[in-house]
Amino acid sequence: MTQESLGAAKDDARTAPARPLALTLVAAPDAVGVMRRAAADVAKEHGADDDLTFDVALAVSEAVTNAVKYAYGRKREGKVEMSARVRDRFLEISIRDWGKGFGTGSSDGLGIGLALIARVSTEMTVVQEGRGTQVRMRFLLAPSQ
Repeated sequence: MTQESLGAAKDDARTAPARPLALTLVAAPDAVGVMRRAAADVAKEHGADDDLTFDVALAVSEAVTNAVKYAYGRKREGKVEMSARVRDRFLEISIRDWGKGFGTGSSDGLGIGLALIARVSTEMTVVQEGRGTQVRMRFLLAPSQ
């Protein structure tokens, strides 16, 4: 596991410059919980309330679960990467794998996870260029007061 620490002034985390979080793990079931907790911590550190923190954790869980279940097939020799940063008033999170991409096999989830991510995030984009899939999510943090 590699991780760059979070950094932000606690006084006004919404506007303070922060170092991005980068976390790369083996695409295994335990990666879901580790990345979910890291994303929730970033959200909290930047002023997210409990509801938004829950939405961030849920969206990250769904995206990482998709990578773990579908990206590499049964071999699961691949990696899943999460990056998170705050830009302007948005928490931006990306989940990336280098697997076979979706749409290349059967899905037992019927795409419910992506629909859920789209519903709880302010904006969601799925990118499949070359090998792998990247899910980009943006969450609006509390407006400056």
